[in-house]
Amino acid sequence: MGDWVDPLKKLINDHGSASEYLENFKMVDFLRREEPLSQIKVIREFFEVGVTDHFKFEEEVVFPVILAKCATIESTKLIWELQKEHVAILKDAEEFQKITSGNAIPLDKERTEAANALARKMINSVLQHSSKEDEKLLPIMKKNIQIFDKQDII
Repeated sequence: MGDWVDPLKKLINDHGSASEYLENFKMVDFLRREEPLSQIKVIREFFEVGVTDHFKFEEEVVFPVILAKCATIESTKLIWELQKEHVAILKDAEEFQKITSGNAIPLDKERTEAANALARKMINSVLQHSSKEDEKLLPIMKKNIQIFDKQDII
């Protein structure tokens, strides 16, 4: 078992880091980059590790505790919406992986355009998702921080 993690602080830190990081990639365009492979790698790693781990933490720790200990119609609906967004974002990340896989490198113009469009969509989706969590999920957590017992989050 790992060390206890304050879920509120973790989500605030994750969201701040992701927003700052993704703002730098908001205008990604592999066609005009000198090193498109390095940009592809950075975006893939961010989604494969950072986003996936963050979503896993929310779905295995945060959401179940809220649903078990302070569920309301609004919080239940919010969590359902957030989970649905997780699925869509991860599906896009999987598609990005396929488009930019080793077999597809170097990218032709069509794949490059598809990768550009999908990368922008993924980045915008995560930024919007993070904003929704900041505006709606974090206040629920702050108001009910006592529900997050250490044994729930190890």
